[in-house]
Amino acid sequence: MKLFDLLILLFVVHLSFAQTQRMIPIGYHSADGLKEQAPPPYEVSGRVIDVATGEPLVGANIYIERQEIGTSTDESGAFKLILYTGFYKLRVSSTGYETDTKTINVLGSGKINFLLTDEITELDEVIIRESNTNVINREVGKEVLSISSIKELPPIGGEADVLKSLALLPGVIIAGEASSGFNVRGGGADQNLILMDGAPLYNPSHMFGFFSAFNPNIIRDVSLYKGAIPSNYGGRGSSVVDITYKKGNFDHWNGDVTLGMVSSKFSAGGPIIRDKISVMIGGRGSYVNWLLKQAGDADIHNSRASFYDGNVLLSYAINPRNEIEYSLYQSDDSFRFAGDTSYQWQNRAQVIKWTSTLSDQLSVRVSAIQSDYEATIKDNTRFTDFDLESGILDNQLGLDFTLKPNERHTLKMGGQMKWIKVDPGALITGEESTLAPEDIMSEKAQESGLFFQHNFEISEKIDISYGIRWSNFRLLGPNSLNSYNPELQRSIENKIGQTDFSNNDLVKKYSGIEPRLALNYKLNQDLSLKAGYNRMNQYIHQVSNTTSISPVDIWKLSDPFIKPEIIDQYSLGLFKSLDQGQIEASIEGYYKDWDNVVDYKDGADLFLNDHLETELLTGDGKSYGFEVFVKKKDSRFNGWVSYTFSRSLRKIEGPFKLETVNRGEWYPSNFDKPHNFSMVTRYRFGAYTTMSTVLTVSTGRPLTTPGGKWTYQGQVLGAFNERNGGRIPDYHRLDVSLQFKWPSPHKLLAGQWTLAVYNIYGRENAFSVFFKDTFGAPPQPFRVSVIGAPFPSLSYEITF
Repeated sequence: MKLFDLLILLFVVHLSFAQTQRMIPIGYHSADGLKEQAPPPYEVSGRVIDVATGEPLVGANIYIERQEIGTSTDESGAFKLILYTGFYKLRVSSTGYETDTKTINVLGSGKINFLLTDEITELDEVIIRESNTNVINREVGKEVLSISSIKELPPIGGEADVLKSLALLPGVIIAGEASSGFNVRGGGADQNLILMDGAPLYNPSHMFGFFSAFNPNIIRDVSLYKGAIPSNYGGRGSSVVDITYKKGNFDHWNGDVTLGMVSSKFSAGGPIIRDKISVMIGGRGSYVNWLLKQAGDADIHNSRASFYDGNVLLSYAINPRNEIEYSLYQSDDSFRFAGDTSYQWQNRAQVIKWTSTLSDQLSVRVSAIQSDYEATIKDNTRFTDFDLESGILDNQLGLDFTLKPNERHTLKMGGQMKWIKVDPGALITGEESTLAPEDIMSEKAQESGLFFQHNFEISEKIDISYGIRWSNFRLLGPNSLNSYNPELQRSIENKIGQTDFSNNDLVKKYSGIEPRLALNYKLNQDLSLKAGYNRMNQYIHQVSNTTSISPVDIWKLSDPFIKPEIIDQYSLGLFKSLDQGQIEASIEGYYKDWDNVVDYKDGADLFLNDHLETELLTGDGKSYGFEVFVKKKDSRFNGWVSYTFSRSLRKIEGPFKLETVNRGEWYPSNFDKPHNFSMVTRYRFGAYTTMSTVLTVSTGRPLTTPGGKWTYQGQVLGAFNERNGGRIPDYHRLDVSLQFKWPSPHKLLAGQWTLAVYNIYGRENAFSVFFKDTFGAPPQPFRVSVIGAPFPSLSYEITF
């Protein structure tokens, strides 16, 4: 029986057992007439929940006026009070919600829940002032986007995109239009740890990057850590994107449905057993083929594409102190471009978590995670038919403790253990195929980490968050390790031997200490200075000579030839709050240095290669820059402006000429884009209409250009200059959307319409540039644009 099957079985058995038990509040009579009694004081506990969404409200205040005592809710919306027998008047409040007051008579221990509704205000009469959070928060390099703000941005094809929304923030760029993956502060796309409810995803996109793999209807918020990353995260060098689910409402059902031009989606959440078990489900499917058939290009007209994804989150509140959650994410993509070759890839992620509040100060979480990614290329041509299969299986266990002895100290500690298996490729051929089958040996490893993090408010002016992580990596057999002549360049022709390892034999071991630090010094109530540092060790690498992530990319574990990447980042920033917190401004600089950055040789052959170490190179990398961010939070007119100056450079200098790039000098990485500017505006015309715009401008990414041509065995070849010595044209685009709805007593008619135009002035931005031979002249450049015309879309969303 598989690990997750066993965990789910235990969960179901526990659930069935729990339903046979009768909870007897202390101070009440049981069925046999005996009274369960304990001496006072008594424990009164409960949860504070958003009545509309069913989401727990974190940091809500519970206050008893006469006694002048109170508390606040934790991450699950739970609270606890210790009270004596008697009457109490509880007042519960949270920013943006109506205050709720209840009078209770305490006869024994028990629980009570509060359901808060949104606070309704007239915009012309009342302005709600928010606190200066950018000054107060100790986090350095952390950005949080709520799903409501993401949905207000102009969508592409009617789809709000979670990951592309991050590219509007400082320090984040994407390689090009409709490309998968993103780059943070000069790091590669493989240096981003993308977590869906704690499970890592290795290909977070649909349709080669046109859409992200996340249904926004089931997401609560998205957190991006790009500097001073807390020590409970590890394994990737540049950033962490932590995506959290909405929880199902424990009291009543609600949901939404969105109909779009290329896809539709839904979400629904509610109680299975009221106040005990809730579920949140979501699904999304595409029907983009009708749009492809409208294309004038014959290849696009004859192409076919489809995708779907689904989510389930099951929450079981055993009691106010214990909760079990199980989540499942499944996605599938299929794409066939004009001919007989098709691409398919699937993600499947499962997470089961048990969270227990052991005391007022201490809580613990135990988690089991599985992420399974598979990709297949199929060709059905009669004499060349094949299936090329690859994938990654990632299993993890985690244990986390949170200790909060008082309001000034929060300590987190714990550990993770993962077992990862990489299948780089197996070529399966048909009976009549002229191709030879081939199977590249899988790699597997064990990676573990222990962490400690302490958040400490030293004084009213100084906050510090420091931590340390110890990571350990063990590459295991079965494996075959080549050895090469040390006097010659590393190539298969210079192979002198091979060492074979049996199952679970230790092939290579790496470990490292990773310090983390964030400091916030408040110069005054509206101005603070923040500094941060983190070291990250990365033991898995994406091997690709393309600009963006694709299903045919190869993942490679560290081994004796490809060492772990070690990334050190330093950051310093000034954060200012203006107009009573309505305007946030910041400027932040960073420097990042990393060892063992992975690149490839000129003309590298990465496809079905069982000796990748002969095609890959390692060297040094550095990136640096500064980020300017201004955000306006007024409820009628709001938005932000972001500018980033950044450089991302590499240096590969080996002992031989073919193992050196650009003569050993620094050169731009594939995603080096020095200037990036974004402006987001939102204007509410009234209660029912909002207009949004997004303007993006950036430097074109680097390009290796030919300076001439030469002939070899009758074939004309390009003579290329220095790697990444040129650039494609600069990028700019304007998107506009209008969201509106009509007031109606009928829910089907009271939904929200979103009319959007992507690339409204039809800029033909270059996704890539290729070169063709021209007789009597050097090779000539040709531009490839993905969306070179205005792309309108219309969608309709209803809630229930």
